[in-house]
Amino acid sequence: MTNTCNPGPWPGRFVWHDLMTTDAAKARAFYAGLFGWQLQDVPMGPSTYHMIHCGPGPIGGIVEEKNIPNSHWMPYLAVNDVDASAKQALELGGSVCVPPTDIPGTGRFAVVGDPAGAYLSLFAGNDQSHGADPDQAVPGRVCWQETYTTDVEKAQAFYTGLVGWRGQAEDMGPAGMYHVQMLDDKQAGGMMKHPMPGMPSCWVVYFFVEDLAASTAKAKELGAAAMMEQVPIPNVGHFSMLNDPVGALFALFQAGPNLGADCGKP
Repeated sequence: MTNTCNPGPWPGRFVWHDLMTTDAAKARAFYAGLFGWQLQDVPMGPSTYHMIHCGPGPIGGIVEEKNIPNSHWMPYLAVNDVDASAKQALELGGSVCVPPTDIPGTGRFAVVGDPAGAYLSLFAGNDQSHGADPDQAVPGRVCWQETYTTDVEKAQAFYTGLVGWRGQAEDMGPAGMYHVQMLDDKQAGGMMKHPMPGMPSCWVVYFFVEDLAASTAKAKELGAAAMMEQVPIPNVGHFSMLNDPVGALFALFQAGPNLGADCGKP
């Protein structure tokens, strides 16, 4: 491990998001059409990494993997030390899917699974590659991430031990209890019992939009399948849940009038 890796100003927060997809061409056309993303092709050996630019800088990438079971979004969590955190993930009952690995010129990462089976990446960048500011509200950027988990208790213990998140339970009525993940005074993400029985645990990303109805309609026109549309979140805003044309689950979020552009609190 190089000694230049560090978590930047956001340890314990999500700072990058990759779309792992079975069809990069179709996926990039969809998201560029929906959000106006600029995509930069970066050669990575025999493959190409499609870097996503939105707002003041890059926020993630699109990666084509023909052999994955399903297309999905992968969030990257900033940590102090990828190797130590990967080891700790195992000690906390999780798994390591991709061992700590250097990203040339960028930093170091590992893919880990929590004890309930939701996967995410651990990341420490170099001095020029901290990732994207998780508190910067820009349309087309990820503004929230939550895990649909088959075991809230195990998942909570894992993330508390790994990065110090503290669960703050909120009663969402018919939807059940929602566990906001607090890191000091910041909301780092969310956790809830998986709403679809029999489905595996996963992380879901929310993209900030200014007009949810228009963005949902545009997503559908571009080939997305809507699972839920314009669902209210009391005192927070509204969201729509969709599958992109290649099958990756994602959500669109519009903040309520009292929150303005502060989109990081679904």
